[in-house]
Amino acid sequence: MLMFLCRRLTAAAIMVAIASTLVFFLIHLLPGDPILLLLGEQGASNPEVVGRLRQKLNLDAPLPTQYVRWVGRIVRGDLGESFQTGLPVAQEVARRIPRSLELIVAGLVFAVAVGIPLGILGARRPNALAGWLSSAIAVVGFSSPSFVTGILLIIGFSLWLPLLPSSGYVPPLENPVQHLRHAILPSLTIGTNFMGVVTRMTRASVMDVLVKDFVRTARAKGLSDRLATYRHALPNSLIPVIAILGVRAGNLLGGMVIIEALFDWPGLSSLLVRACFDRDYLMIQGALLAIFVIFVLFSLLVDLCQGLIDPQLRHA
Repeated sequence: MLMFLCRRLTAAAIMVAIASTLVFFLIHLLPGDPILLLLGEQGASNPEVVGRLRQKLNLDAPLPTQYVRWVGRIVRGDLGESFQTGLPVAQEVARRIPRSLELIVAGLVFAVAVGIPLGILGARRPNALAGWLSSAIAVVGFSSPSFVTGILLIIGFSLWLPLLPSSGYVPPLENPVQHLRHAILPSLTIGTNFMGVVTRMTRASVMDVLVKDFVRTARAKGLSDRLATYRHALPNSLIPVIAILGVRAGNLLGGMVIIEALFDWPGLSSLLVRACFDRDYLMIQGALLAIFVIFVLFSLLVDLCQGLIDPQLRHA
């Protein structure tokens, strides 16, 4: 297990290094000069002011030199300062990450809690009414766009039944109850789409395992269908489910723009979009680097969970 962990950590470190390099050089392909955008037309007409600001922001050096300086700051935990606000990028990114992760984790919990039982039900009774209903719920879940699901939830639980706020954000330390109330609808929006994927993947995986010889042997020895499913079939069916959850959760971290805009949730994706409009290079780099690192951590966590479930994967 130790060698398995070392291999995965090494691969994760290499992926982060490659991602940081790509982030830095691709950002500089964006059109427009951030100095001119910062100073405006009046300030940009003064070459002396432009030169001083360019030197202050380390934009006067060649790209390889800028890259080396940037990597050196990353090692020290310094992502620079925002061109627009002058605040540390690391501080703003660190403030936004928990907000996005909170919604993703809550959506995953809902998806797993609902999707796995529905998937098992559909696998055990594929031709019964319950199996058809689970498949229908799964299709509706993963085929509905997130903004449609979010709008329907807002109409249902904020307009027709005024139980939850439609949008906004309240810091958890300021008012924990209100914070949870504001987080329910965006979490359900994420979880509904995840739930459809989990249900379909669980159903297909369990149905494939139920016809294996070791499950038939367990039934032949007198084990009930229920115990054979949960004790033998389900653990062997979770590997692809865990894999798809990890991949989609990592992808969602940088793709929550619609959800955060719909529910006015100040997360990492909204920060990235605002930085792109402002041509705030350092903020874009910091946000993208954080997304890449968290995606790699998700992948590492998936590998570890799969290794714990299936010992054969530790030697892969």
